[in-house]
Amino acid sequence: MKKSIDSFLDSIPEELIVAELPDPRYIGAKFEHMKRISSPKKKGTVMEKIVAHLATAMGRKVVKATSTDYDRSIDGLRTEIKGATLGRGKNQFSFLQIRPDQHYHQIYFVMFHPNTISIMVMDKATVLTNIHKKFFKKQHGGKKAKSRTFLYTGNEESLMKIGAYSIDW
Repeated sequence: MKKSIDSFLDSIPEELIVAELPDPRYIGAKFEHMKRISSPKKKGTVMEKIVAHLATAMGRKVVKATSTDYDRSIDGLRTEIKGATLGRGKNQFSFLQIRPDQHYHQIYFVMFHPNTISIMVMDKATVLTNIHKKFFKKQHGGKKAKSRTFLYTGNEESLMKIGAYSIDW
């Protein structure tokens, strides 16, 4: 007699079915909701809207993108917005989907700390230099893949060391 799958459910190890606890640094913090958004696409959209709001509030001219190569035009510069929350148990942020072949002037690296935001800027030439120097890692397929999508893991200090600068609004 065959057993149903239900008869094996109690044998599943608990660590496989228990929800991961939230990052304690974000519990009750201003950007707790940002940490909890599970969809990367939705999280990116929310982050882009927050940056657009802040830039506008600070007197910058912000225009929606006219292509998918960048997220917003800020003061006439095509700007790619890369946002991230702190990695769990780390003091670093992971910025994904950095694409050197897209037509933008600069990247805003937006760091959503639990209660504040830090934004650093890197121009396209510096992005390309950092890819060449392998500070930005291939995101897909490992070192030998022909992927043109990169990632960077770091924070304000490490970004500054590779040519980013803080926004002076």
